[in-house]
Amino acid sequence: MSDQARREAGEVLIVTGMSGAGRSTAANALEDLDWYVVDNLPPQMLKPLLDLTELAAGVLPKVAVVVDVRGRDLFAELPGVMRALRSRRQLRLMFLDASDDVLVRRFEAVRRPHPLQGDGTIIDGIRLERERLAAVRESADVILDTSSFNIHQLATQIVELFAE
Repeated sequence: MSDQARREAGEVLIVTGMSGAGRSTAANALEDLDWYVVDNLPPQMLKPLLDLTELAAGVLPKVAVVVDVRGRDLFAELPGVMRALRSRRQLRLMFLDASDDVLVRRFEAVRRPHPLQGDGTIIDGIRLERERLAAVRESADVILDTSSFNIHQLATQIVELFAE
């Protein structure tokens, strides 16, 4: 695909990161900026989605896809899928992160278990997630530490990064 064809196919942003770091808030802020947002998409579905956006020829000029560990074992394929897609489409990867103590506090505040904690503790789940996400974080175009942000500050940061 030529550079011009890549631009005409539209912008693609993959949003991922640590559970509790603000992916949902980021997705909502992107929707407010008129991005078409797909949440909890398995990495294997990225190629068909991007094929569809190319066929739509400009109908969806900005697409954001939230991909995370809720995709279970499928998430492990994200780095390979990203490499393959970057060879044919212009896309960016945003990784949301926060310190362990902030993530624990956020999970405790909503009284929900971490998706990877199993029979362990919240911090066990966070550590396992950090291990699984290390390679993805290293390949990110944007890394945003949300430790000091409330949801409004995070939304403002997303607007500053991705508004026209």
